[in-house]
Amino acid sequence: MRSRYVAYCKGNVNYLVDTRHPSKRQFDDRINLIRSVRSTVWEYLTVVRTQQGGKNHTNGYVEFMAVHSQPEWGQLHERSRFIKENNRWFYVDGEMLPPILPKRNQPCWCGSGKKFKHCHG
Repeated sequence: MRSRYVAYCKGNVNYLVDTRHPSKRQFDDRINLIRSVRSTVWEYLTVVRTQQGGKNHTNGYVEFMAVHSQPEWGQLHERSRFIKENNRWFYVDGEMLPPILPKRNQPCWCGSGKKFKHCHG
């Protein structure tokens, strides 16, 4: 999961395509990924929880929140599914989840340093 996040940040489209499960690859993946990495600036990743995904597992799940500042401030909260084949992990798909919102007086998720209620709350 973290390696795919870094690949998005650095624009490593080949890695993103190579780590997507072959059964889920589409003919336009590369062009869509190029557009995405050119238009999005990722700020940070928080892994919320993992399930399975250990050395002896063949599948795993990663729930994460990733914050972007471009094209505008926002967050992606997803539960991703991975499959291990031939000792290699592949991203299969993900379930979009509602945004993780801090409490009113906690720092805003965007990293502004303001309280959530005075920023994106």
